[in-house]
Amino acid sequence: MDSIANTDLLESVKRLVAENKSYESRLEDYARIIYSRDSEIEMLQSMLAEANEYRSSLDEQVKELKELKRSMIDIQRQAASSTYMVNGKQQRAGESVSLEAQFEHLKQDYAFLQSQLTDLQSQLLEVNNRNMLLMLQTSRVAELESLLAIFEQSNDTSGLDDNRI
Repeated sequence: MDSIANTDLLESVKRLVAENKSYESRLEDYARIIYSRDSEIEMLQSMLAEANEYRSSLDEQVKELKELKRSMIDIQRQAASSTYMVNGKQQRAGESVSLEAQFEHLKQDYAFLQSQLTDLQSQLLEVNNRNMLLMLQTSRVAELESLLAIFEQSNDTSGLDDNRI
């Protein structure tokens, strides 16, 4: 009877050792998955920082564009008012030609900045869309990690039940 008990005990030990190796293998796989997910999260964070830089750049260019527009309006007013002399006679002031040239130059700058703004807005839209996808992927990674933790916890609990037998 002792040999039967020893044989059963030996078989149980072999089964537990094999099961333990299986759990160790799974744990290594999970560790690789977690490492991969951590790398993805770092990449997503980097991309988010890049998107924030784009947004900041766009905000700065919009601010410059508004300032340029205000300058253009001021120059237009100056040009309009400089065409008249105080005594009521309509005469072209010498500086109005210069102001008109400045105004034309500012209009060209404004058009250029408008096109840059449009390009930056489309880039921002692309980055925002990419960030949304990345946030969804990050959420999915977190969900998978949570499921992995639950699975590991259930395996740890089932392993304890096997040891009680």
